[in-house]
Amino acid sequence: MSTARSTNQVRFSAVLIGVLMMPVHSYWISRIEAIIYKGGGGSTSSLIWTSVYNMVVLMVACRLIQRFWPKLALRRAELLAVFSMFNIAACVAGHDLIQILIPLITYPQWYASSENEWGRILLPYLPMGITVTDKSALLRYFVGESTFYKKLHLFAWQWPFLCWSGFIALLLCVSLAINVIVAKQWINTDRLSYPVIQLPYQLSAPSRRFFTDRLVWLGVTISGLILSVNHLNRIFPQIPMIPLGFDLNQYLIESPWNAIGWTPFNIIFDYIGLGFFVPMDILFSCWFFLFTFKFQQILGKMIGSQGLPNFPYSYEQSSGGYLAVSLIALWLTRRHLKWVVETLFVNTSSIYRLAVLTVIIGLGGLTLFCSYLGISVWVAVSFFLIYYLIQIAVSRMRAEIGTPLHDLHFGGPSTILMNAFGSRRFTHSTLVGLAQLWCIDRAYRSNATPHQLETLKIAERVKATSISFIYPMIVACLLAGPMAIWAMLHHSYEVGIQNAAPVNLYFGRETWMRFQSWSSYASGTNAVNIGFTGFGFLVTIGLMLGRIRFIWWPFHPLGYAISGSWQMNWGWGSFFIVWLLKLTILKIAGMRGFRRTKGFFLGLLMGNIFVGGTWTMVGIGFGLW
Repeated sequence: MSTARSTNQVRFSAVLIGVLMMPVHSYWISRIEAIIYKGGGGSTSSLIWTSVYNMVVLMVACRLIQRFWPKLALRRAELLAVFSMFNIAACVAGHDLIQILIPLITYPQWYASSENEWGRILLPYLPMGITVTDKSALLRYFVGESTFYKKLHLFAWQWPFLCWSGFIALLLCVSLAINVIVAKQWINTDRLSYPVIQLPYQLSAPSRRFFTDRLVWLGVTISGLILSVNHLNRIFPQIPMIPLGFDLNQYLIESPWNAIGWTPFNIIFDYIGLGFFVPMDILFSCWFFLFTFKFQQILGKMIGSQGLPNFPYSYEQSSGGYLAVSLIALWLTRRHLKWVVETLFVNTSSIYRLAVLTVIIGLGGLTLFCSYLGISVWVAVSFFLIYYLIQIAVSRMRAEIGTPLHDLHFGGPSTILMNAFGSRRFTHSTLVGLAQLWCIDRAYRSNATPHQLETLKIAERVKATSISFIYPMIVACLLAGPMAIWAMLHHSYEVGIQNAAPVNLYFGRETWMRFQSWSSYASGTNAVNIGFTGFGFLVTIGLMLGRIRFIWWPFHPLGYAISGSWQMNWGWGSFFIVWLLKLTILKIAGMRGFRRTKGFFLGLLMGNIFVGGTWTMVGIGFGLW
């Protein structure tokens, strides 16, 4: 027994390898998503392809090392611990954190002018050490053809680098502590399925059984061949492309049906691969509620909703849905939370005591940081209360249904607070500070919190102690911020943000235009927006009650919560395809057929990751597109 336990622990050497590989991971994520913005960024998906890719490269290297120096090779548990460190690094360097943070830090100083009056209404309210104030140090950031490692640049960035790295570390450590608190209930008691970990768990297995499944390789061949043809088309246009989508809107040109708007039907292999492990009622609910939102748009056109310009307020409905999901999750966990509180006073060495202290100290540190930004204390506390409720909802979604997407664009705490109180209720410095938190509040795709919870589930699956996986995650939480900032600045000074993907300037402009609208037009409570948020909350609660009361109930509240988002609009077609395929398999062959064919869908995922990922890195590395 002790031998089995020792082989499932994570050695210091494995954590060191993870630390050494994290900057490489951050480098590629920044390069692919922020600078090139082509080839499909991985940080916005539940299963980050760069993490799986690098884990398998490391695994192959370890298999070769094992032949000559068996003790030096990483074990399965260690590979998966390093994989978790990759995920945290990718999320922080990803599309919804650092790639927003760096542009919003640099944008005000560079674009301040007499026309926008930022010299009067914005720059004096930016505290020292949070943004770069030396405009000469920003010149090469915008135009490129330089290096970040010049003394001028390093000196100008030293305090923003340290301040925001500390903020990110606190943010991630609080999330990890919350996951540690709920993990026992969500892993051992509720026995949630955690579909996202299926592929890395299978790939890291010491046996070769998974790789001998012919259906796995059939899936790899299909997705890999199609992606290869389409990547070759980008290099040689004479090669015909295999179309993987179309827009329904082009066929609905008559009023009121044209109110359906942009409705692409896309074949996305990672959505189909992951979707096969999602429960049937979730798959059905995703595309059903997407069309429910579309029908609301058509209905608005029919009845004339000019007085409600954002009807049907799908972002607000989704926001209410996420808040309801988090409260439902906490209600289902209430007995465990009560037990945790009791444990604090009985067992002084309990890991729960450390987790609760981390939450308290971390939230205190985040509040102090926000106070330094100029945000009123009550606003900061309210912001992070809503923020972590959303994080709990996302983690529960991923653990229970493995949804490939959970973006919640423009529905986070700053939007909710602004709708509830209006900009006139906040001080001017609070508005400036809230704008800077847009880097964690714009969307919730590149999100480390569910990855932390899934890592604790992996520890349980490989029969390792949770603490052996918690230590590597703590290290990753502390280092992911500085590594991501470094990677972004390294690329920016080399290429120049004005020469990189336009999304960089867009994020900076979006952040401060949002602030300018708050400060220029003092608004009150937006009753309509709050009403639709409340409506989304109540619908989600109602769907949950229907699910509890009626066995035949086909609608899942999580499907409603995630279906009002931009990303579901992009991916609903893949959910429909996998729902139809899974329904057919279960009708014809039952659970035996499901177990037999799951290798095919994991193969589709593998083809997307390894063939598509190789094309992406080769294309970017050699400048093919």
